[in-house]
Amino acid sequence: MGAAAPSKASPKRKAKAVPPLQGRHAPSGSFEGQVLKIQLPGWTSMPNAGVASCIAVFGTNPMDRAKTLTQLPGNKYGKNVVEALTKVCKQEGLLPGLYRGLPVAMMREASKNMFRIGLFTPILKTIHPEDTPAPAWKRFMAGTITGALGAVTSNPFDLVKTRMQVPAAMSEYTGMKQAMTMIVQKEGFGTFYRGVGASVTRDMLGSSVNLTVQSMASEWFISNHILTPGSPVLGAISGVLSAASAVAVMQPIDTARAYVYLQPHLYKNVIAAFKHIALKEGPWALYKGSKAHFFRTAPHYALMFSLLETITGAERKVLHRRNKEILDRVPIFGNMAEDARAKLAHGVKIQKFARGEVIVAEGDTEGHEMYVVLRGKAQTIVGSSPPAGLAGGGMNSRRKNKARHRPGARASVDLAAGVSAGDTCASGAEGDGWVAQGSVLGAGDFFGEQALLVDEPRVASVVATSRSASCLVVDRVAYEVATRGIQENVFRARTRATKDIEMMWRRLRFQREIQRVPLLAELDSYERALLSKQCVRVTFEAGANIMRQGDKADKFYILLRGSAVAIKREGDASASGAVAPQRVLRSYGPGAHFGELALLTGQRRAVTVVAQERVEALVIDKNTLQEMRSAVPTLEDHIIRGMRHYDHIEQFTSMAMA
Repeated sequence: MGAAAPSKASPKRKAKAVPPLQGRHAPSGSFEGQVLKIQLPGWTSMPNAGVASCIAVFGTNPMDRAKTLTQLPGNKYGKNVVEALTKVCKQEGLLPGLYRGLPVAMMREASKNMFRIGLFTPILKTIHPEDTPAPAWKRFMAGTITGALGAVTSNPFDLVKTRMQVPAAMSEYTGMKQAMTMIVQKEGFGTFYRGVGASVTRDMLGSSVNLTVQSMASEWFISNHILTPGSPVLGAISGVLSAASAVAVMQPIDTARAYVYLQPHLYKNVIAAFKHIALKEGPWALYKGSKAHFFRTAPHYALMFSLLETITGAERKVLHRRNKEILDRVPIFGNMAEDARAKLAHGVKIQKFARGEVIVAEGDTEGHEMYVVLRGKAQTIVGSSPPAGLAGGGMNSRRKNKARHRPGARASVDLAAGVSAGDTCASGAEGDGWVAQGSVLGAGDFFGEQALLVDEPRVASVVATSRSASCLVVDRVAYEVATRGIQENVFRARTRATKDIEMMWRRLRFQREIQRVPLLAELDSYERALLSKQCVRVTFEAGANIMRQGDKADKFYILLRGSAVAIKREGDASASGAVAPQRVLRSYGPGAHFGELALLTGQRRAVTVVAQERVEALVIDKNTLQEMRSAVPTLEDHIIRGMRHYDHIEQFTSMAMA
């Protein structure tokens, strides 16, 4: 492949120190740390927690009832779980003895844990938005808030459950609906919230400890590659550990609250019951039923968190399959190995944008994400007309300072300056630049791949235009881990897979840019593919001579970005040494081309072309064009027809401007 010009040696980019991957980037899908954890939509946490806790009650209701029986005054049903269950089953039968009050127990757990567990992660993310593990005190705070919410919503069911789990002979209730109706009729609706202060205090303490221990234990097992997300064993072990810590905090309040529920005529509130137990029965009496509480709580939490991990694991599998199918349709990932795409599918996420929201901003150097539009519409904006909400007027100000040269105007050019070699670009316009300014992006379109692959400013802004737009977001960490595999090598050694993807990206970019050039509009997809393989991307700084009048023609230029002017020297220099005047013949913008006539006819350059601002161009040299003629015999005819059509339009425009 012929080179457009000798490329300048670009300074080597100093490697940045890479911190260990943390938070959602922590390796968590395999023991090699090569798979990232899929983030579930926030709305799924509440129903997931409700369903898991509701199912878990089937396994834990017998222990829950045993705890209530052992807390009865006078130890009428024994002092331990076995004695309590044995006696009540003899009196009521096996299933009624074990599962009395099951429906209300299910409602109690579902109404409580939808808020207590379901809102824990969203609130924690609000308190700790950073993408690093949250400290214990922030988890404690989040658990305290969700515990209070869960206690308030579940207190009515908690009251009914406690009354229904006493021996049937002592209870006047036969079912949840009948019990709630009788309580309202006889005691008033306010009875449902009797003892709510104790419930809130108990659950604030219990949830803060329980959820802090569970979340930290779970993250420890994952980060040390002992267990993986979605594993029931992970949920079971972290649940048991959290249960032990929660029982130590909640049991004294739990015992005092049971006294209030069962003998409201003797104890006005939990504090009175607490004092009575501590003074009359001794401080250790506050832990009456603690073994039953643990053996009820530990299996309950183990089963509930195990079910929760199973449910979320199944949801992640569904999302992974969807993400994989989307990535399979993105052309730049076509050269990526199947297993690498599967790893990448674990690290992507869905992000939603409202109408008018800026998805990416032109000139931004901070973001390193690529976006695939799933639903809705977005629009590209380059340079002018910055979208609302974009800081400053930078995009407009850059255009105000451009020099304007109309055809026919006089200009001065440094004729002694040689033709600029330009900088050969390894990368350039990203997906933002693949589409014309103001183009609409819909489902299946993608943009931002330049930011994913290289550290260069974004070349266009993209704004959501539909009421709601959702995109699949591929960030650089997920991409690097998927293609390079080992955490320690991220941002360092470039693998063959990475180079193949970037090569595919450049070729697709060239093909789309070529497709927008009017001169090459008649080329079919095969011809454009051949031409894209021979293109070289070159950058010229403002004021550089791209080509000079009188020089030998050896290159053909297609302007991608920026603007340039064609200047012709009128006559020769005078004997006195005065410089011959020059005149501006034409202005060039994105999509324009020059240099092809001299290249096809062998004549020397008829004009000098000067970059008005930083210019990016695709360059085809003479040898490459000759090789393309033999491979694509119709190429020259297409170029000539396109040239005539383009020149006709340009001549009309030049006359209008003059």
